[in-house]
Amino acid sequence: MERKQKSLATSSSRAPGACADSVFRFFSLPEEVSHHILSFLPVKDLIRYGGLSKKCKDLQLSTPSLNFEGFLHLSNNRHFRLLSCLDRFLVLRGDNKIRRFRVDWNLAVGKTASLYNELYRVITWVHVAVKCNVEELDLKLAIPDATMFELPLCIFDCGSLRSLLVECDKVLATPSVACSTNLQYIKLRKVKIDEGFCKWISFSCKCIKELHFEEVEVENITIESLSLESFSFVCPSYCDLRQLQISGEKLEEIVIEWRCDLPSSTSFSVSAPNLTSFKWTGNLLNHQSLGNLVCLEKAEIFLSPPADDYNFDNTFEVLHSICKVKVLVLSEETAKALFREGHIPAQFNDISYLGMDIKSWDDDVVPAMVSLMKGMPNLNTLNLKSNHSVNIPKPEECRFDRTYWKSQNLSLILELKEVIIELSVGNIELELARYILEDAKNLQKMVIIYSPQQSNLIRGLKESKKNSTAIIVFQEKQRK
Repeated sequence: MERKQKSLATSSSRAPGACADSVFRFFSLPEEVSHHILSFLPVKDLIRYGGLSKKCKDLQLSTPSLNFEGFLHLSNNRHFRLLSCLDRFLVLRGDNKIRRFRVDWNLAVGKTASLYNELYRVITWVHVAVKCNVEELDLKLAIPDATMFELPLCIFDCGSLRSLLVECDKVLATPSVACSTNLQYIKLRKVKIDEGFCKWISFSCKCIKELHFEEVEVENITIESLSLESFSFVCPSYCDLRQLQISGEKLEEIVIEWRCDLPSSTSFSVSAPNLTSFKWTGNLLNHQSLGNLVCLEKAEIFLSPPADDYNFDNTFEVLHSICKVKVLVLSEETAKALFREGHIPAQFNDISYLGMDIKSWDDDVVPAMVSLMKGMPNLNTLNLKSNHSVNIPKPEECRFDRTYWKSQNLSLILELKEVIIELSVGNIELELARYILEDAKNLQKMVIIYSPQQSNLIRGLKESKKNSTAIIVFQEKQRK
């Protein structure tokens, strides 16, 4: 017992020393390293840290990254004491550099006077950040619908600002075209803008490299930029956008997720001769122009034509625009729209990877797939995903058997090196896998993904495996 107490006493006596040693080691770090570590703290923890010692206070006030976030479920009294505390903190910082300033703030719902007072103080913080030559500004503001709000225009005059992210569900006032900026990154989320804002980006953002719109309310977008490298417009639900025009010599990446109620009255055009990556999800439109994307390396096309009208001419226009692509990923709906009886398949001589997301292996999707494959003589990787049910019904007789696939004389069968097939509910993909295993002489690897209920269906594939030198992996997909 005495030995145990002595051991505990020794451990207790060492603990303060160990803590002091850790603090000393932190203080001995280069200042920029200490600042980087402190940048991960929300401001309430940063303020607590500053109360530990004079050295901590100095690091607290000179830290260039501030995170005003993490304030939830506060009473009114605590809420306004917090506002005063943050005001004092910024005053004590003086003109110390602010490299990154993030504000994630839910304005209190109370008396109108109190609400506008709080909003005024938040805007004042932004002015302080601008005065301290902020480089990255991240504003996420939850503001009651009836409250008037305008983003301070001093943001757009800030010469040091390089990155701007705004989310506030409010209308953003359009800066003057004469207001030049050095912004390189802009992301707008859940805001409302007009065509004038896009004009300001085109004329005044001469250094812009990345531009991202997410759930932005706007009717027309026209962007012309000599510096822009990446653009995205993402709106998962239907939106009011009617015209989207993007033009840029340096554009390398475009991501579009755009669903509209009236595809016949909307238009989409791209002028990006150096584009390397393109993803388009949404509706097939009546008016679209992608130009000749000769540098395109990867394309992901997930388009749904109108239920009563498969506009094949427009679909093939998209197809020919991306014919130089090396990696192509298509949805089932897009593949079907690209196929019609008797049509000569487009040539994808440069394509090496084809991915397809198939909801149902039916009598329509197989001819569409064959038509595509006939135009891909140099394909070496095939990835077929399926959405299968947990309850696996008994497979019906399959007319797309190995004999069918062999009769198509697919030249790519001699080039295939890797195949991934996710099994669905029928036999079609099983017969395709058998055909590839037995006829793809240069196949190096095949992965078969199946559900636990499909274990009995892969026995035939194990027989076909004997005729192939490829590595065959049977991967069981776990239930979600």
